[in-house]
Amino acid sequence: MYGILYCITKIVVTALIRVLPVEFFNRLCLVLPGRLIQHGLRQLGASIGENVKFMPPVVFHNFSDHHASAFRNLTIGNNCFFGRNSFFDVQCPIIIRDNVSIAMGVMLITHTDVGASPLKQGYLPSTKAGIIIGEGAYIGARATVLQGVEVGRQAIIGAGALLRKSAPDHTIWAGVPARQIGTVKSVNGVVANSHCAGGKGIAD
Repeated sequence: MYGILYCITKIVVTALIRVLPVEFFNRLCLVLPGRLIQHGLRQLGASIGENVKFMPPVVFHNFSDHHASAFRNLTIGNNCFFGRNSFFDVQCPIIIRDNVSIAMGVMLITHTDVGASPLKQGYLPSTKAGIIIGEGAYIGARATVLQGVEVGRQAIIGAGALLRKSAPDHTIWAGVPARQIGTVKSVNGVVANSHCAGGKGIAD
């Protein structure tokens, strides 16, 4: 029964995506099952690998209005997980490699723009740059990754961290702003154990 209902819903969502504004799909991502979010993103130009799981709601920002390429800046590899309330600013490319886990409430921000504020003159000029999340990385709940940052392979970003500079492979970062507090040991590409300053719970 579920399979039949899913197929019918998939057909309906596909039809709606083709005729309604892209923002309509963005609103649907607040309630759609993860498999249909994946399907819609592929229909709208994103590259999504196999065995990817989204937990709704998911919010997208700064996508294009062109249906065939609205989410062209989003690339996700295989075996990735995205917790509830994930936020993607796709003004610039976001590239997420294989086997990445992103916990609830994580924000990926690719631009800064203060609009008409006089702060734009010299203090906070408009800037933008892409984000890369390396293979096997983990980003903890409610962390924020800013524009131009690359999270290294098997790196850990702790819960609530504000990451404004790149984190090398196999490192552990926490805090606001985030700083490196440890390293992750790896054997033949598989995480064996980790050590960090500050005790347990940094990546909850």
